[in-house]
Amino acid sequence: MELMIAGLVAAGIRLSISIVFAALGETVSQRAGVMNVGLEGIMLFSAFLAAAGAVYTGSPWGGTILAIAGGVVLAALHGWVSIYLCANQIVSGLALVFLGAGLSGVGYRLTIGGGGPVSIPSFAAVDFGPLREIPFIGQVLFSHTLLVYVAIVLAVVLYFGLSRTGWGLELRAAGENPQAADAAGVSVNRYRLMAVLFGGAMAGLGGAFLVLAQVNAFVEGMVAGRGFIAIACVVFGGWNPLGVLVACLGFGLADALQIRLQTWYPGVPYQFFVMMPYGLALVALVIFARRSAAPAALGLPFRSLRAGRSA
Repeated sequence: MELMIAGLVAAGIRLSISIVFAALGETVSQRAGVMNVGLEGIMLFSAFLAAAGAVYTGSPWGGTILAIAGGVVLAALHGWVSIYLCANQIVSGLALVFLGAGLSGVGYRLTIGGGGPVSIPSFAAVDFGPLREIPFIGQVLFSHTLLVYVAIVLAVVLYFGLSRTGWGLELRAAGENPQAADAAGVSVNRYRLMAVLFGGAMAGLGGAFLVLAQVNAFVEGMVAGRGFIAIACVVFGGWNPLGVLVACLGFGLADALQIRLQTWYPGVPYQFFVMMPYGLALVALVIFARRSAAPAALGLPFRSLRAGRSA
C-alpha cells in the first residue's frame, strides 16, 4: 500500500508540472491585468518546437530553449494585439489556440513527423544518490527531473516577488488600478507586456516539459486541455503562486488516479475516468471562483493620459 501511494503521489507531481509552468506564467499575466486564454495553443506549438529542437540539436535543452522562444513569440503577438491595439483579450487568445494547433500540426508533418519514428532526447531524473532510497519520501520527492524542482522553486520566488518587492507592487498595480499606477509614473502597458511575455515563456516551458520529461514523444493535440486547466488553476489558487501550485498538484493527482482506475476497473468505459479530473476542475472553479477576487482591471485595455500616449 505504501509503495502504491508513493507511486501515485510521484506520478501526480509529474503530471502536474506542465500545468504548473503555464499556470504560474498566467498568474503573473493576470495580476498585470491581461488574460491569455491562448495557453493551449502556445503549449501545443511549444511542445512541437521542443520535440523538433531536441531531435535536431541532440539535446533536450536545445528543445527547451526553442520551446520557450516559440512561447514568447506567440505571447508577443497576443500582447501587441490586446494591449497596444486594445483588441478583445478573449478573442485574441482564442485565435492563438487555433494558430498554435495549426502551426504545430503543419510543422510536425513537415519536419520530424514526415518520415519514420524518431527518438526524442529527453530529460533524465536527477540523481540524488542515497536520498532516493528513503522509503516513501525518496520516491515522492527525489525521483524527478530538474524541471520539476525548477517549477516548485519558481512558485516560491514568484510568491515573494509579487508580494514583497517593488516590481511586484507595480505589476499588481497595473492590474488592480492602472489609472492610479499611471498617475504615479508606472508604465502600465510596459509592465503588462512583460508579464504577457513571461506567461508565454512559461507556457512554452510547460509544453517542453510535456514532451521532454513526461511523454517523451510528440502527438498532435497532446496538450489535451491543459492550457485551459492552467487558467482554472489560477482562479482556483486565488491568483497566489503558492495556491496555484497546490491547485495544479491537485489536478495532477486526480489525473494520476484516473489512469490507475482504468486498470483497476477495466469494465468501466475508460472515457468516464479520463473526464474525472476535468470535471473536478470545473466543480472547483465554480466553488472557488466566487471566493477569489480577480484583479479589478483584468481583461480591460488601458491607454495612458500622460503625454497623450500609451504607457
